[in-house]
This record gives sequence, structure tokens and C-alpha cells, in this order.
Amino acid sequence: MKMNKRIIAICFGILIMHVARGQSKSDLIKDWTETKIDSEELLTWEKWGKGEISKWRTAVCLKETDETSGVMLVSPKSYGEDVVVKYRTLALTPATVMVMMLSVSNDGDTRALDIPQNYDGGIGPWLNEKENYFFAYRNAPHGVKPFVRKNPNSSKPLIMAEENIMIPGLYYDVEIGRSGAMLWLTIDDKRVFEVEDENPLSGGHIAIRIRGTAGFKAACMIKDFTVYSSNEE
Repeated sequence: MKMNKRIIAICFGILIMHVARGQSKSDLIKDWTETKIDSEELLTWEKWGKGEISKWRTAVCLKETDETSGVMLVSPKSYGEDVVVKYRTLALTPATVMVMMLSVSNDGDTRALDIPQNYDGGIGPWLNEKENYFFAYRNAPHGVKPFVRKNPNSSKPLIMAEENIMIPGLYYDVEIGRSGAMLWLTIDDKRVFEVEDENPLSGGHIAIRIRGTAGFKAACMIKDFTVYSSNEE
């Protein structure tokens, strides 16, 4: 009987642990600063690369143009080591790869961020030169599952999801965040992955990036964009 009670207790503990891991970080961020960024304000973010940004109803439409290597929106503000981004997004084309970057800055002890002149939207600077957490959360067109990579010059992702979730033409609720060393991705209230970085980056900017596949252009819609932060600059 005692053994049965012990087994039940262990199983119950494991169940609670898994439920907790699947929950939102709402309790964590309830005392953080909440900043709602509507479509008009998102239109003012700096556009890097070759693409177009426009407003459609309450959403922002971001899309690549001809001769592009990607297009990005970069926040004017930088944030500390505790930052969460929540928003709704829809891929308008099947070829669209969608990325959110946190803690983006020049390499070294700085939150400053700049790019080379005539930047064409290519991925090179973000993989090889700039510090960032690179969350590729809609990655199926490239034949890869969602992951987060710590740049620059990382040899492999910090963690990769077990499956691709997002399909084009549907809105998804996305939550991407970090709290110190902890990083996570949640889609439609499902925890896709969570990982700890043993040597975390300092703070930096937020960047939205899309890229097409095999010559087909990327395009997406973004709305209900909110940033939670405990230390904003």
C-alpha cells in the first residue's frame, strides 16, 4: 500500500511539473511594464532590407519585394534581459519563414545597433556579427523545425521543437520571451520549447524578420503587438 501511494505521488508530481511548463509566463510578467504597440506605431519601426510595410485594417502587412534577401522591422527602443513579446500573426504565403529576434545589438558590451550601408536584408550579419537570440518559429518552408539560436557564430541551436505547427492563412497567438537566462516560445498557449542559456546575452533591440523560399516571396500580417519588460532603455 505504501509503495502504491509513493508511485501515485511521484506520478502526480510529474503531471504538475508538465502542466506548469505548459502554462504562460503570466505570473512572471504581471509586475513588468506592459507596452501595447498598435499598427500605427509599428509602422514607425525602422525597416531594414528590401520590402514593404503597410496597414491593413488593424494589422500591419510586411512583405518582401523583388531582388530581396529578406526584410525586417527593428524596434527604436532597447530592452533589458527580461522581455516578452506577444502578438498575433498570419503567414500570407506558404513560402514565408518567420523570425523574431530578442536582445539584438552590436557585438560586445553595448545595446547599440547598426548595419552596413546598402544592407539588402541578408541573414549574414545576424548570424556572424550581431548579438541576438534568433527565434525561427515558422520554419517549415526551409525544411527545419522551430528553434532558437544564440548569435553570433553559434554552431547549433540552443533547442529545437519536435514539430512544425503553423500553416499559412491562419492567425496564431505567439509569445516569445526571455527572463534572464531562460528563453521560451509559445504558440496558441502551447509551450513549444523552453531552454536555459548558461551564458546569457545582455539586453538589446527587438527585430521582426521574414524571408521567402526558393524564389517565392514572404509576406505576413502582425497585430495585437505587446511588449512586456522589467528594464527598458
